[in-house]
This record gives sequence, C-alpha cells and structure tokens, in this order.
Amino acid sequence: MSFYAQTTIVALATPPGYGGIGVIRLSGVDAGCLAQKLLPAAKRNAFIPNQVVFQPLLHPETKQNIDDALLTYFQAPHSYTGEDVVEISCHGSPVVLAEVIRLLVSLGAELAQPGEFTLRAFLNQRLDLTQAEAINDLIHAQTSYQAQLAARQLRGELSIQIKPLKDALIEMIVYFESAVEFVEDDLDSLDIERLKQRIDELIARVKQLISSYRLGRLIRSGIKLALIGRPNVGKSSLFNQLLGKDRAIVTHIPGTTRDTLSEFFSINGIPVELIDTAGIRETEDFDEKLGVERTRTAIADADFVIAIIEAHQLPDQGEVELFAQLPIHLFVLNKCDLGVVLADEMIQQIVQGTPTAQVSARTGQGVDALRNRIHSALTADAQSFSDSGIITNERHYHALEQTLAAMQQATDDLAAGFSEEVVVVSLHEALRSLGIITGETLISDIINQIFTTFCIGK
Repeated sequence: MSFYAQTTIVALATPPGYGGIGVIRLSGVDAGCLAQKLLPAAKRNAFIPNQVVFQPLLHPETKQNIDDALLTYFQAPHSYTGEDVVEISCHGSPVVLAEVIRLLVSLGAELAQPGEFTLRAFLNQRLDLTQAEAINDLIHAQTSYQAQLAARQLRGELSIQIKPLKDALIEMIVYFESAVEFVEDDLDSLDIERLKQRIDELIARVKQLISSYRLGRLIRSGIKLALIGRPNVGKSSLFNQLLGKDRAIVTHIPGTTRDTLSEFFSINGIPVELIDTAGIRETEDFDEKLGVERTRTAIADADFVIAIIEAHQLPDQGEVELFAQLPIHLFVLNKCDLGVVLADEMIQQIVQGTPTAQVSARTGQGVDALRNRIHSALTADAQSFSDSGIITNERHYHALEQTLAAMQQATDDLAAGFSEEVVVVSLHEALRSLGIITGETLISDIINQIFTTFCIGK
C-alpha cells in the first residue's frame, strides 16, 4: 500500500478571501469518516455517493453550530483523485472555513501540499501527466485561446496524438526483439528498407509536433512588444488604439512620455505585453535622458519591435541611422489620414526591406490590419496545425527532441548495417522519451517539479 493510500488530506479548494461559497476538499481513505464527525450523530449515515446533502456542521466536542453546509460524497474510484472525496461547501467566510479545516486536521486529516490532489489523481491513473499539466494551464490561462488549448489537452487530445507513435514503436521493438530471439531469421534488404520507411514516417510526425512549439510557446508565454520612435510620432496614441482604451497620456507636446509604460492584451489568442517607450532623441533634460535609456533597455528585452514614423514627414538622418542599428520587425507609418507624401523609394530607403503598415492612431484606421500583420509576423514559420496538435509545454518539446534523436539514430544504425540488438536500443530510448510526456516513464524530479507549481487545493 502506498503512502498516499494511508493518508487523508484536506485543503481549501476555492480562492482565499471572502465569497458567497467556500469549498473544502477532503481526499483519502478516511475522508467520509472525518467529515461525518462534524455532523449531528443522527445524520452520520446520510452520505450517499454522488449526492449532495444539506447538513449543519457541529464542533465535535462542544456541539456548537459552526455553519450549515452542502456535503458531496464521491466514492472511490469514481472521484477526481480516485480516492474517497468529500467536498464541503460552506458560506464563504474565511473564519468559518479556517475553523472547519482546523477541526478536520485535529481529527486526523493532513493539510494538502500544492498540487497533491492532482498528484493523487495521476498516481491513481485518473489522468496522465499531460492532462495534469493541462489543469494548471487552464487555471492560469490569460486568454480564451489559451483556455481552449488547455481544455483540449485536459480531454487527453495530446495523449491521443502521441499514442499512435508509441504503438508503432512498440510494434517495431517486438519485431526486432523477435529477430534477435530467432537468429536464423535475419532481416533481408527489403525488411530493412520497409522498417526504415516506417521509422521515417514516425520521424516526420514527431518533427511536425516539434515545429508547432514555436507557435505553442507564443500562445503559452506571450511576447513583449515595444513601440519606439522619435517624440510625437504617435506612439502613445497607437498604444491606446491597440489596447482599445486610453491608458497612456496623449498630448501634442513632444516628450510627454518619459518612462516606459506597459499593459497586457492579446492578439488572436497570443498574450502580449505592450510597451510604450519614451521618444528617442538627443536631449539635455535629465528625466528625458533616463526615459531614453529605459527605451533602449526595453528594445533589448523585447521579442518584437515596432518603429513608428510619420507617413508625411521624412525622418532626420540621425533617426534613419539609429533605426538601421536596431532589431526592428515592423515599421508603422502613422498619421496616414493626413495623406502619405513619402515616395515608395524613400520609404524603402528608411525601412531597408522591413515590412511596413499604415495606420492613423488618431482615427483608428488600419489598426485592425496592424494586429493581423503582427500576428502573421509572429506565426510566419508556423505550419497549419490543428489545435490539439500544438505543443505548448517546454518539457514536452524537449522530450520530443529526445524521441526524434533516438529515432534518427535507429535509421542511421539500420543504414549502417548494425545488428538488431543495436537498433532496438534506440527504439527503446525513443519509447522511453515519449513516456516522459505522458508520465509512463516516471522520473521523480520531473514529477515533483510539475506538481509544486500547482495551487494548494488542486
């Protein structure tokens, strides 16, 4: 019997603080018995699996009423953790909730560690490791698209993508090990070519999953996007337009923005930290000089830099030279409502082949197209992936890279004429690496690292 099977844990499953309802969750072999000790003696046999009962909670010694609560009993193995689970829904008073948890601990329950409920669900095979990670991703989602991808992974869609790879590897391992067992049945050239072709097919699928990580990383982690340019070109106005609200102060006076200002929004599901920077120019003003230095720092830290110039006014030579030294991903020609007077040849001399977009930060003209242009630039290298086939987790990405390396080694060994014993070692390594993703290959350090990032009560 495992350690977890002998203990019963308790934690608050709703956020701390005041609320209409607070839910306390118990999981373990004694969950039902401990919860019943808070009920009146005549009501202690009222638990029916998967039904909710309304009962008073009493102090086990003084018999004073603590609260009236709803209790839901989930009998093992048909619960979130696979163990007996009781959820106690009290009024959302921190004092009441703390008292109920304190009494349950005094009766023998243990305070749950971060992620311990989900860890038990994983160890009891209620979900695999990708699904467990998806729960954490869903809780911390900042955009609806992030939530959608996490919900798909929670339903096991990533595991479904990986299963055919594992099945194919197992089939080949069995084939090779049979060849080792029956040494008189050596592989002929046709068998070798067929097996190489099969492994190449698996390699292509793994490469496709790996290549989706560039987009997946953007969706999961987001980017920093900096708006730069000389004073009064409309950076703060465009900042407000992209956010859809007046966040930055906008005046006609150059140098109004003297420090970096950042806000979060999303572009087609990709989280973006948008940074409005101080105008870049030579100045003797001490405060403005500090702002310019912070602008340079923001440029260095940004994943995507947009330089803003005026559509009807030629930048000075110093500005053009500065742009040539910076990692600019997109030029925006602002104030296009006043009429674009710069010739195309002149624009190209400034942007040096960098993509351009035209907007009016004052009227909002072209801002939607700019958002789409930014999204297209961020996902330019991404293929057309189904949502369930996007890798968003760095751990999954590295495991797939290890899988790919092992598969490629297997094809190299086949081509070099090595024996079946050598090839099968690489195939086993590929299978082990895939197992790391779903948790079938248990590595305690990885497991501990994953679940300590969860909140308590989940």
